[in-house]
Amino acid sequence: MNLQEALEQYQGTKLKLDELSKYQQWAFSFFHNEEFVLNPNLSITLQLDLRGAREIYERSFQNLQGASFQAYLVWNLVKALSQNWTFCTRQIDGEWYFFKNLPVYFTIAVGGEDRFKDVIINDVRLMDWTTFVIIYRDSIENPKQDVGSIPPLTWAISHFIGNLPELNFTSFQIHRGIMKTGRPIFYFGQRYNSHQGLTVPLSITFDHANSDPYVLNKLMQTYQDFLAQV
Repeated sequence: MNLQEALEQYQGTKLKLDELSKYQQWAFSFFHNEEFVLNPNLSITLQLDLRGAREIYERSFQNLQGASFQAYLVWNLVKALSQNWTFCTRQIDGEWYFFKNLPVYFTIAVGGEDRFKDVIINDVRLMDWTTFVIIYRDSIENPKQDVGSIPPLTWAISHFIGNLPELNFTSFQIHRGIMKTGRPIFYFGQRYNSHQGLTVPLSITFDHANSDPYVLNKLMQTYQDFLAQV
């Protein structure tokens, strides 16, 4: 996939930096200038409160055949990302672009010599719950992409939402790729019951050029709002 194909498929347009705030204009440039910053990524691991989300899922979403709570978490996270535009910007060949409909990428553990399979799901932002569950379940049960077979540009700009359900981590950092596109990476860990109720560690790696702790907090608020909707 080349740039023009990505712009067409994922509804991308060149970002008009001169229409952004002075801080945003500075940040988009500064944090990708290797004379000043070698690694623009910031990492944080949150303990995400799932009490209300689990109750709503069990009451209103669980009965659909093939449904899973992880699918519910992913579906709502993509919707939250689409409502916070900075997390949908990507730098490609030195230029910043805004995408309305980015794909979702994650890996599936299959064991054996293959170890993992890659999964790409398109148009998640536009899917209702029923449609997403069908496609998500099929992607897990019948993964078709060998690791490394996804076009590099598609992989580099997709929403990366991983899952490590056996690891109850308190901190998790992922390696930095050569292509600094500005895409965030999310990793869910093992859910557990704390004194507050059901909780899950959520590792988030984000690029300081197009996001920061302030907008990350707004994203998490949007996410919790979606998780609370029936």
